[in-house]
Amino acid sequence: MKLHFVGIGGIGMSALALHEFLRGEKIYGSNIEETERTTYLKKLGIPIFIPHSDENWFDPDVVIKTPAVREDNPEIVRAKKEKVPVENRLSYFKLILERENKKEFAVTGTDGKTTTTAMIAYVLDYLNESPTVFLGGLMNTLEHGNYQRGNGPVVYELDESEETFSKFSPSYLIITNARGDHLENYGHSILRYKKAFEKISSQSELVITFAEDELTSHLGNVTFGVRKGMYTLEMRSASRSEQRAIVEKKGKRFLELKLKVPGFHNILNALAVVALFDTLGYDLSKVQEALEKFPGVYRRFSISFHDPEKNVYVIDDYAHTPEEIKNLLRTAKEIFENERIVVVFQPHRYSRLEREDGNFAKALQLADEIIVTEVYDAFEERKNGISGKIVWESLKSLGKETTFIEDLSNLEKTIPIKDNTVFLFVGAGDIVYFSKKFIESYQISKSSPSRVSGSKR
Repeated sequence: MKLHFVGIGGIGMSALALHEFLRGEKIYGSNIEETERTTYLKKLGIPIFIPHSDENWFDPDVVIKTPAVREDNPEIVRAKKEKVPVENRLSYFKLILERENKKEFAVTGTDGKTTTTAMIAYVLDYLNESPTVFLGGLMNTLEHGNYQRGNGPVVYELDESEETFSKFSPSYLIITNARGDHLENYGHSILRYKKAFEKISSQSELVITFAEDELTSHLGNVTFGVRKGMYTLEMRSASRSEQRAIVEKKGKRFLELKLKVPGFHNILNALAVVALFDTLGYDLSKVQEALEKFPGVYRRFSISFHDPEKNVYVIDDYAHTPEEIKNLLRTAKEIFENERIVVVFQPHRYSRLEREDGNFAKALQLADEIIVTEVYDAFEERKNGISGKIVWESLKSLGKETTFIEDLSNLEKTIPIKDNTVFLFVGAGDIVYFSKKFIESYQISKSSPSRVSGSKR
């Protein structure tokens, strides 16, 4: 079968394309721009067109589209004209899972999906269970970064941004939380959003939920939480190299968790994983060993650069909701107690920013200085009055040191550099490319007094 992937450069779409390619299907695709994934897929021999055009056509049997691709995309228009079936990403993914017919480990929810999914995959790999993995991020232990093909169970991240996620029937499901981040896809109805989680929970053998989540806590056969739930935390300590926590089960001391990855939110992610594997009867000593070695996921507090002489760090993070940003900055403050924290924040999607209501500014105010860029639209049409300036203005009203930059092309030239500073490049768009340019600019101009002040706090 010949498959045409429209938007193949996305992290979710590229994993599906890899799966089909490695099982012997004829694959090709298109993307609006080059990405790390398109470059990787091309190296494997997958033809990819840049950008979209109705001439990007090899007479496919099926066209698969990402949600970011609109119905007026020239390739979608041609597919309909030539009566070629068009499948949305999640619908096609569901067909893949039905065809695989294996035990499924799934993670859904607003925050922490990628890391929790990666932890499950890493544990199963450590236990030699050879999982097939579909990840919404990149992890260097997976053969293809966001995908690997195995002989065992399927592990996947399930995107709740599309209501069709509720049609899945995973064997084992973790719901990290539910904050209504994509209500525009649910008719702006919190009830409809809640029912989608209820539906998928009813179709799963085992459901693990966060006991302190207002919308989904009651859906779990098993619950985890800080102080509420079957699995809870008694105490936690953290340093730059590791964090530890004592886990209680039903009020009694159960085991100790050790992680290399920082952040209290990651202890909660690991707690959910412990609850899952304990309930399924796995050897928890091996699960503990695996979690202690877990390397983390790219762009989840990834230290991309460190100048030990000036004590300057550059960290990349995918955080794009207020809660994720708050967790990120709390982690940064915990690890870097004496350094100045500077955030370069790229808002993601106009629809998300429209619901902002000051929440991004409240989360970002934990930083010492904030640089706000214009919105990364993720192919959404711009809405009147919606701009990154909304966040910038809210931060100014809170008395924070903040700058708004509309043109990202010169971003790296407008960020003042001082010693003892941690630069956090934050967002789910293309901010990571500007982080790389910033690092290159810093390295070139490190010795220039006009760019590097050398001042100390």
